[in-house]
Amino acid sequence: MNDRELGAAVEQWGRQHRDELVRDIIHIVNQRSVSCPGEGGYAFGTDCKLCADAMEGLGKQYGFTTQNDDYYTLSILMEGTTQREIGLLGHLDVVPEGNGWHYEPYQAIEKDGFVIGRGSSDNKGAVIMALYVMRCLKEMGIEFSHTLRLICGFNEEAGMKDVEHYLTVHEPPEYTIVTDGGWAMCIGEKGILTANLNQRITSGNLVAMEGGVASNSVSGSAVAKLSGLDTEAVRRLAQECPEEITVSEEEGLTKIVAKGKAAHAAFPEGGESAIYKLNRFLTRHNLVRGDAADAVRNLAELFLDEYGTGLGIAFEDDLSGKTTCVGGVISYRNGILTQNINVRYAIRQESEALLANLKGTCEARGISVDDLDYSGPRYTDPAAPVTKMLLDTCHEFLGEEYEPYTMGGGTHARKFPNALPYGPGGLKVENPFGSPHGIDEAVCIDSLIRSMGVYAVALVRLDAML
Repeated sequence: MNDRELGAAVEQWGRQHRDELVRDIIHIVNQRSVSCPGEGGYAFGTDCKLCADAMEGLGKQYGFTTQNDDYYTLSILMEGTTQREIGLLGHLDVVPEGNGWHYEPYQAIEKDGFVIGRGSSDNKGAVIMALYVMRCLKEMGIEFSHTLRLICGFNEEAGMKDVEHYLTVHEPPEYTIVTDGGWAMCIGEKGILTANLNQRITSGNLVAMEGGVASNSVSGSAVAKLSGLDTEAVRRLAQECPEEITVSEEEGLTKIVAKGKAAHAAFPEGGESAIYKLNRFLTRHNLVRGDAADAVRNLAELFLDEYGTGLGIAFEDDLSGKTTCVGGVISYRNGILTQNINVRYAIRQESEALLANLKGTCEARGISVDDLDYSGPRYTDPAAPVTKMLLDTCHEFLGEEYEPYTMGGGTHARKFPNALPYGPGGLKVENPFGSPHGIDEAVCIDSLIRSMGVYAVALVRLDAML
């Protein structure tokens, strides 16, 4: 069987097993696997533990060996004739579901060829697709020199401590295909910087403020509660933007709720931050008093756009475009107003210069920059032999020219040597539902099945090439 015949046979097998594929994706999507380090005595919480158990059950059901690394990662192995390894790497943790869904986020359904549910496209559908590629190759009797290792992580959305732990107890595979990307391949990832911008409040009428569900998501909703206001008067002010701001009275306080549009922090242009809308409304109408007013005004003036312009960190390069910055979560507790930021900085931007500008801008306003964490950018030469082979395989079997790209998203590839995100997302299919990190997140089943043939041939060629 030549490569062309193998690719066609694997795709046909995928179509014959479509109902099982959908069933298994739904089974894993229905696990609410939000990473909560240490909760319940497990590496990333009880829910991630249960998701790992469910995934391990599928691996064993299809005849594979499994390895559970104390619930940091789960590996499913298809033994080769040697101990050398090729990796397939994805994650099964998800961002919190947020509000506004039209479908149940953890009671996934198939509709119009899509499975809808939190994590379906980021990254559970692709991980199950990779398992099915291994299952198909095993059933077809395709023999590999390398052992294929499907590594499932549970902390990709919240720090990547899963694979950091993996690399302390395992040698990395010789080459790793990351399932968390789009066709053709992601050759570069922006750097990622997260921090908390803290302001102490000693006076004023701000009683509560909350917004957002995760650092790496544009906030879909935000709320503030204030004392000493005429709620009816504030409600009249909100009539200028009734689709964005609603006002009510709650236990003697004026409650102001802003509505936005959630999106992935790597692609914030598609979102509308509810936090920004709330702070601008409060500032424009002078609704906050005392030094709380200064704190809220600071945020309204610093977060002008999605590019960090107000924070003094705007930058653009030829490899990855503009640096982006999202204020994903805001909270007011114990007299501290905390605005979390999630920055995806351009590949050519110097991290130290970015940090110096950020601190200078914030400290000039009396804002402390705390809990700082950053991971440098990643870039792979598209002309490198393995990269070129993978690119050629994509074009050969998908029948269209999908270009290598760079992005603001951070994948496990930045933690592994010789790793590259390679599909299976981004096929030219209209998605009538939601995107990763958004409401009604959905994955196209036909796209996954089409991708199976590409993956199978790429793995066979990679096995021979290495």
